[in-house]
Amino acid sequence: MNRRFGTATLFLALAGLGTVAHAQNTTSTSEIDRSATLRLVWLGNPGGYDPPFAKNPFQITAYGFPIFDSLVRLNVNGDVVPDLATSWAFSDDGLTLTMQLRGGVKFTDGSDVTAAVIVKNLTRAKSDPASLVARDLGSFESFEAKDPQTVVLRLKTPDANVLYTLATSAGFIVSGKALDENVNLSTTPVGSGPYKLVSSTSQGAVYQRNEDYFDKSQNQFATVNITSVVDVAARLNVLLSGQADVGLFQIDAASYPKIESMVKSGEFTVHRFTQPNSLPMWMNTKIKPFDNPKVRMAVNYAINREAINQGIQNGECTLSSQPLPPGVVGHDESLKPYPFDVAKAKALLQEAGVGPITFDAIVAAAEPYSSVALAMKAQLEAIGVTMNINLENSVASRPLFRGGKSPALIFNMSVPAPDPASIIDAVEMSPDNPGGVTPEYAKMIADARTKKIGSPEREAAYKAISRMSYENPHNIFVCWTKLLIVARKDVVGIDKTAYVNAVPIPDIRTYGFRKSSK
Repeated sequence: MNRRFGTATLFLALAGLGTVAHAQNTTSTSEIDRSATLRLVWLGNPGGYDPPFAKNPFQITAYGFPIFDSLVRLNVNGDVVPDLATSWAFSDDGLTLTMQLRGGVKFTDGSDVTAAVIVKNLTRAKSDPASLVARDLGSFESFEAKDPQTVVLRLKTPDANVLYTLATSAGFIVSGKALDENVNLSTTPVGSGPYKLVSSTSQGAVYQRNEDYFDKSQNQFATVNITSVVDVAARLNVLLSGQADVGLFQIDAASYPKIESMVKSGEFTVHRFTQPNSLPMWMNTKIKPFDNPKVRMAVNYAINREAINQGIQNGECTLSSQPLPPGVVGHDESLKPYPFDVAKAKALLQEAGVGPITFDAIVAAAEPYSSVALAMKAQLEAIGVTMNINLENSVASRPLFRGGKSPALIFNMSVPAPDPASIIDAVEMSPDNPGGVTPEYAKMIADARTKKIGSPEREAAYKAISRMSYENPHNIFVCWTKLLIVARKDVVGIDKTAYVNAVPIPDIRTYGFRKSSK
């Protein structure tokens, strides 16, 4: 089902596979076993814990949720709700956001969460030359501690989307004392969240409950273990063998039947989430031949999207050729996916005046990306284009592409918040588009952010952006994919969790175990 979320639309489809319905997680807090350990199997390693400098926002969000609070969070409906801030208000001109802080909150090092610490964090994240989230905070002009419990955030232009940005890893708040003492936060993070990090390796992380946390419903485990297992089959086996309780999976031809069998056994439940991630191949428009728009268009026509959908995604992937999924403000139903047309692709290459093409593509060494890359390679060969596949681990692949020296990347989107502004920023304005956009296109994107939420003007602005992306593509959108959270039947609370980054990165704060099972 699609749920419209005011300023954002995030797709949550909570359903069983096949004809099997999943259990509803309605267990009350009093029935939760707070002595239990949650074992979560994830698809990547931590990659560093200091929020502004973590090279992979996808991983810092997953591993950082237990540790860090933000000023605001998202609830299961996608609404912005209090976290460290209990209330907030924009000024009439939309240029000032004033937020009142929750009293008495402490970091796990015993220091206080104050407005001055919030200002120190946001200023560091926005202004440090090495910050990787500075772009996300680009709408802000400055930050001020009006008093110990009041933060004033000033904007350059009106931008209601900033509340969603503050709910992402860009808004994670670390201890001011740790900053002053130059603690290495990449390996020793200090937050105010429901859990604290005990240990971390390239294979995962271990957390213990923060007993002083202000909301006991958000830390329902004594211990949390997150283990990194990149291979899909191995991740499924970890669940099946009883070594893990919850796992995240992309849909692929090999794993889907096995997951269906697990659900039918009655020992597992599954939660399916449609995400605004269109299995893209990112093209660096600074590097030949992708600096030529006709070449990029030819590649789009050469890709058989339906074959990839049926052969790799079990027919569950919605074909796409535009950045915004159905249901999100700005999605244009008139922009049909590019048809598979080898003749047209060859004609475009001829018009571009290019001969046989060979290029290297960085491919995340995980499913379904590896299989998608192999399918694309075979399809491109039909038009005289040779794609060399360079497999890299999931953590390294995006930073390598963002370095600007590789022509292409096959990996998921990294969307900081589930709204059209953030999706467009991720597609066009982030380092995942190393070639950048034209000044005209950049102005369209900036102007759209100023449109009032829910207004016809906002919808029209984002439809114009979708058309611009469609007519002058910087990448290949294949189809909007689904992700699955598979859990043992005694795990509850998954259906109450909000998902940031517009994909089901598990925020384990709402998870728990029934007492009878542990």
